[in-house]
Amino acid sequence: MKRIGIWPALTALLGLVLFTIVVAWLGWSDVLHALAQVRLAGFAEYLLAQAAIVAGLAAAWRVVLRNRNGGKFWLLYWGRLVRDAAGEFLPFSHVGGFVLGGRAIALGGVTFADAAASTLADITVEFLSELIFIAIGLMVLSALAPNDHLVLPIAIGLGMAIIGGAGFVFAQKGGNRIFRALAMRIAGRSEDAVAVRADRLQAALDAIYAEPHRLLGAGALHLACWIGTGAAGYIAFHALGAPISLPQAIAIEAMLHAILAVGFFIPGRIGVQEAAYTLLGSAFGVPADIALSVSLLRRARGLVIAVPVLLVWQGIEARRLRPASTRR
Repeated sequence: MKRIGIWPALTALLGLVLFTIVVAWLGWSDVLHALAQVRLAGFAEYLLAQAAIVAGLAAAWRVVLRNRNGGKFWLLYWGRLVRDAAGEFLPFSHVGGFVLGGRAIALGGVTFADAAASTLADITVEFLSELIFIAIGLMVLSALAPNDHLVLPIAIGLGMAIIGGAGFVFAQKGGNRIFRALAMRIAGRSEDAVAVRADRLQAALDAIYAEPHRLLGAGALHLACWIGTGAAGYIAFHALGAPISLPQAIAIEAMLHAILAVGFFIPGRIGVQEAAYTLLGSAFGVPADIALSVSLLRRARGLVIAVPVLLVWQGIEARRLRPASTRR
């Protein structure tokens, strides 16, 4: 086995070990009892909240793409579903999700250069918006639980992430090799790769960054979606009987993403997410079994959405690989 192929398995194993430790510490019985309290209507509301968030994310991507070359809203909605499903549930990092999301809209009619450039720009805007969201959550946490031991390390990490975000933007303007490699992966190993040559990719990126008002608009949509994840978390906590406030739910969600960023190399952040929810819930008096149940409810929501999305995506890719004569 190639060395590069071992890492996803090792990191997934690490996540499973952490997940097992968290569950063993809390005990399955209390967690299952908490999950049994969730009514179908509550879970349906949770799913609808996620569908609304994806709609906002698709709208932000469309603003970045500028409605060029077939970038219709529903195509971008589909691309965003593929991006998130692949990033969360396939055995590789979020980079794989970025690639498959870009390919999804490219196969739907967007040129490969524009698909790659808009994916890169959208990732950047989303990341910068996430930093603002984490800063908001950190302020809420500092106000509601000023003595919590997470405040200082997350504040330090946020400062470092802001510096990294500035470098990420600067690198795109120079046609960094990492971004060109990502674009080539979106195009795939075919004649389509010519569409994302370095000059075309850079021209597409420059066209996007030449309209900062669009990036600001996309950033505002992304920030609204980040806050929406806090509202979705509020729905989940209340479905499980934890009476936390909306600001508390937003703070938990913001701090959760700050912690998940550290475990980006673990597929699906399995184990990391569960430990983070348990840790963050305690800051607001949420019982550990309820906090872990919210994490499992979140994974259930993701599976309900991701499984059919990935099956359809596999069918589209498989059909594309079949010889033309067999498609009739």
